[in-house]
Amino acid sequence: MKPLQQVHAHIITSGVSGNIFLCNRLVNSYAFCGLMAKAQIIFSQILYKNLVSWTVLVSGFTKNGLYIEAIEAFHEMIIKEIKPNELTIASVLPAFGKLGFAKMGKSVHCYWIRKKFKDNIIVETAFVDMYSKFGCTSVARYVFDKMSVRNVVSWNAIISGYSDNGFGDEAVSLFKKMKRKGFYADVFTMMSLVSACLSMEDIRVGTGVHGLIIRSGYVNDQLLRTFLMQMYISGNSASDAYCIFDEIPIKDVVAWTLMLSGFTKSGESKRSVEHLNKMMRVDGILLDSVSLVSILSGCSCSGALQHGRRVHALVIKAGFESDVFVGSSIIDMYANCGNMEDAKRYFEWMEEKDIVCWNALISGYGMNGYGNFAIDLFMKIKGSGLIPDGSTMVSILCACSHAGLVDQGLEIFNQMVANWSIVPSLKHYVCVIDLLARAGRLDDAYALMKRMDVHPDIYSALLSACQVHKNVEMGIKISRKLFESRPNDVGQYVLLSNMYALAGNWDDAKSTRIYLRSRKLKKEPGFSSTEID
Repeated sequence: MKPLQQVHAHIITSGVSGNIFLCNRLVNSYAFCGLMAKAQIIFSQILYKNLVSWTVLVSGFTKNGLYIEAIEAFHEMIIKEIKPNELTIASVLPAFGKLGFAKMGKSVHCYWIRKKFKDNIIVETAFVDMYSKFGCTSVARYVFDKMSVRNVVSWNAIISGYSDNGFGDEAVSLFKKMKRKGFYADVFTMMSLVSACLSMEDIRVGTGVHGLIIRSGYVNDQLLRTFLMQMYISGNSASDAYCIFDEIPIKDVVAWTLMLSGFTKSGESKRSVEHLNKMMRVDGILLDSVSLVSILSGCSCSGALQHGRRVHALVIKAGFESDVFVGSSIIDMYANCGNMEDAKRYFEWMEEKDIVCWNALISGYGMNGYGNFAIDLFMKIKGSGLIPDGSTMVSILCACSHAGLVDQGLEIFNQMVANWSIVPSLKHYVCVIDLLARAGRLDDAYALMKRMDVHPDIYSALLSACQVHKNVEMGIKISRKLFESRPNDVGQYVLLSNMYALAGNWDDAKSTRIYLRSRKLKKEPGFSSTEID
């Protein structure tokens, strides 16, 4: 930093501060050092700015995460009738992608096509990355397939695009194609592959990727190790995650927190407490709101109330008790552990609450069978000055469903568009169908289901109700639809077999079970856990 300032001072004292070439280099250097305020000052002092001046400024903003400023600079440049070149376009595209400004990104792509620029691997890769961030993987793939020349960065862009959008299988398939084309994977490729394994929820593929990482020599990369830990924790393999954690020489707060949430999620309360105590004795480890929320989430998933209380005390000690983000997680933790008194107490204690806090308490009342309390709290949102969102509606509809409050739930559902301008999504329809089905109104639920684009989750909700209310005829009809969309879902076959048995149709019940065994499908046994002091 100091040498740059010395050079800058020498340029001024030498009387060449008006040289546009030197000014552009100074703007670029200050931007590289993260000093965009200083870069802007120098840029503003350039009397006759050229294309390079604007490109350097836009690039500097983008690289420093100032995406709005990058787009504003690009827009101002267009107004001044300075036509962008390949580097300018490549510099601004990441800003569109990060902010989700699809219309702007597409208009720049149209400009690129209209001006008939020559093939440029940097720009084309930036388009692939941008469309992937918009969620338009098919468009990203089209741009990628049309590229005349590709490099590792191009392959990484399309693989990470599929991976980030939940298409893990396609990401792995593309990686295999990349290897066949003779390209060598780098650390970014490996990160995308681990992310793909997370979306696939297949630990076997994940262990294969882990082996590839070891063979490729990237196993010591800190960020990649963290990704692998997350993969194993998501696959309920905390022991494998700990093996990776134990090999990290200098562990940061992310690694400690991730491992702690892994122990908590897997129900290993003793190891979780030991890990937390060990973590607090390490110098330089300061918990932030993100790490605390991660730990609380693990307590919530596993129902570890006593461990959750310890983390709550840690929140107070760390000074995050007034943080709305952390507060909603504390409410959710107590609610998921069945302690609605403490959830309510903390909610009332909070001076500032956002809609997520309200949603957490409403959901808690619903899952613990306090439907009327959930409705009362929902009605109080109006007086709080907040506006319910889609998640609020899911929470209150689920509460009505669990409590059997059919009329109230239907009334709230019918008011969603009129009162709050919330368009019902798949989750809302699943809640309403479940609400009707639990109350025995199977015909009404089935009629609503036929009016919309049917999703397997809706069939599953209705099939369970058919078993409860012994409507075998409808159950068989729904089962056939489910088998088409989910042929390997063991739970649906078991439900159908149980329905046949309830109807006294033992032959069909037996044949369904035999079919399961012939396909080597096996139902995982259910289990429940309780926390022991």
